[in-house]
Amino acid sequence: MRILPILTLLLIPILCIAQEPIISGIVLLKSKNPIANANVFIEGSYDGANTDSLGRFSFKTSLSGVQQINVTAIGFQSKQQRIQIQDSLFLQIILQADERSIEEVVVRAGQFKVGSQANAVLSPLDIVTTAGSMGNIIAALDKLPGAQIAGENGRLMVRGGDPSETQTYINGLRVAQPYTASANGMPVRGRFSPFLFKGTSFSTGGYSAEFGNALSSILNLSTDLNLAEAKSDISISTVGLGLSNTQRWKNSSLSFNGTYSNLAPYLKLIDQRLEWTKPYQQANAEAIFRNKGEQHFFNLYGAFTFEKFAFKDYDLNYDQQVSTGIKEKNIYLNSNYFRYLPQNWKWELGGSFGYSDKNLDYYNFQIPTEEYSSHIKTVLRKKENSQLQYSFGAEHFFQKVDEQFQNPDNHYAHGFDRQLLSGFAETQYTAFSKLFLTLGARYTSDLKKQQSIEPRAALGYEINSKHQMSVSYGLFHQQTREDKAKFRADLPWQQAQHYIFNYTFLRKNQLLRMELFQKDYSQLIQYDSSLPTFTSNYQTNGYGTVRGLDFFWRDSKTFKNFQYWISYSYTDAIKLERNYQTAVQPDYVAKHYFSIVAKYWYAPIRSQLSLTNSFISGRPYHNPNLAGFMQSNTSVQNDLSFSWSYLLSQQKVLFFSLTNILGNKPVYGYEYRSTPDQNGHFASRAILPNAKRFVFLGFFWTISNNKKDNQLDNL
Repeated sequence: MRILPILTLLLIPILCIAQEPIISGIVLLKSKNPIANANVFIEGSYDGANTDSLGRFSFKTSLSGVQQINVTAIGFQSKQQRIQIQDSLFLQIILQADERSIEEVVVRAGQFKVGSQANAVLSPLDIVTTAGSMGNIIAALDKLPGAQIAGENGRLMVRGGDPSETQTYINGLRVAQPYTASANGMPVRGRFSPFLFKGTSFSTGGYSAEFGNALSSILNLSTDLNLAEAKSDISISTVGLGLSNTQRWKNSSLSFNGTYSNLAPYLKLIDQRLEWTKPYQQANAEAIFRNKGEQHFFNLYGAFTFEKFAFKDYDLNYDQQVSTGIKEKNIYLNSNYFRYLPQNWKWELGGSFGYSDKNLDYYNFQIPTEEYSSHIKTVLRKKENSQLQYSFGAEHFFQKVDEQFQNPDNHYAHGFDRQLLSGFAETQYTAFSKLFLTLGARYTSDLKKQQSIEPRAALGYEINSKHQMSVSYGLFHQQTREDKAKFRADLPWQQAQHYIFNYTFLRKNQLLRMELFQKDYSQLIQYDSSLPTFTSNYQTNGYGTVRGLDFFWRDSKTFKNFQYWISYSYTDAIKLERNYQTAVQPDYVAKHYFSIVAKYWYAPIRSQLSLTNSFISGRPYHNPNLAGFMQSNTSVQNDLSFSWSYLLSQQKVLFFSLTNILGNKPVYGYEYRSTPDQNGHFASRAILPNAKRFVFLGFFWTISNNKKDNQLDNL
């Protein structure tokens, strides 16, 4: 008979749990429309929940007596309500729209947002359906003012800065290798699939104190903070195959994506300038796990990529066809944890790890290179009220590069390992209802002898609900990049100061942005050879100034089912850097950069048509056969591209894209033999694209319970 008392003791905790009161209810506007993703919690506890799409919430609590319920939601005034907990309660909570919400209203000078924000310039769908982008995030950003992409390398450059001056992040964590493998004269692509990201923050200058070690720009890609829906995607195209699958449970989701690309069939149909001995191949596998609770979100992303290719191309110095081959393995891991704390605090903790193993075979030598990188970051954020919010955090960076140079006669080893420790703080305050002030600072140390303090500031004024003005200032430093750090990692950090003035006109489906900017460089790296080598003499006496104007107009209101945007950049850059003899316009900068993108949805044939036209003025280059330095210019480049998305059914899409419809022959510059002939003349040849056009045809099929789901977001 002792069993009964024992069972009673075992059941007491269960009965206590079962008797915990349940706090449930609904959060609404005065109009009775529900408010999704509102945070409802009992102050001073972890008890709470977020509202669903119908504004409903429900959670258990072990608390009793008089408590305070707090309700917060972005874009709405927060609310506090006293409740008496005895038994379960049902609450109906009404929030008022907050027309002065910092996150929703302020347009910060130098920053473009892509996503669902009120001040977003483009949507995620815009990024990937722009003709000529071919689903490449980097190529789509080229259609925004301030950004340029050199055709010969495909890397992003911003406001007179070279590609090394832009850093890429995922969820605020650095990506050391954001591009696919490449050789000289071959353009790269962004390494990551665009469908992973629901938001993009692209800063052309004056960016937040949360980011550093970049002289010109930050590209921060954000994954969705919601669980993925169960579905499968199949893609078949002229360049490869793709398959993805997502499984969804109550509080978690797991997505797999695999692609295989092989250009061998494509290269047989399209003439190429290069002689391909092993056409480009890539195998890519990635997975993302998400877990979401009432007060937390966890995200783990991993990717593995393998690439290989080989080709022959004429080399002026060897005066013959020379073989180039590349094999590369790349691993990237990215993990984030978000926790909502009492009193409107939010804690973020994240870490990333990257590994690259690359082997370059060129002529009769090999260059195997390994790179390890990691980034750990923690941030605390607090929204005090609709007027004040602030954040502070710390982060640690580590990078190690090991490069070998091997040929039949020599073997050299180059490389470095280094680390950075940074702390940052930033506050945003709304004064007098229309004045928005952001102040921040960042401290960075290499844990040896170099350190910096970088102030950041932004001031915005809302003239009325449609017109805003803002100014930004920032001081920025950057370590020596890998191509030089492997020879001299101890060089003083390069420095730039940004000054930006912005005017924005924003109303539903129309946006106008104009920015004036100036960027002052100091301590730029110089060397006394044609390329940086281990025998070069390095100095940091370089300097420069970049001034210009950016213009952006977007309209999806004037014409039904039709949207377009116009971008123009004027960039006046004068820099003394690299092996330049004097301060000049760098050979990677075009003064004038213009593009227009137009998209039209034609319902009778279930099609979206897109046209993109880009105009790029000539870039300077140095001709050793003429007197002076950087005395020549390439011809103007003009590219007209087209894409067509056709819905065979709601979940089956046929996609066609064609670049350079007009068949223009862009010249990116000229390369010269290092020594003259007997007449003192340096032989040369033009740097050209590998093919006039790129043609793409693909079939995309989505299988899911949501019959409106398709892969238009990926194209």
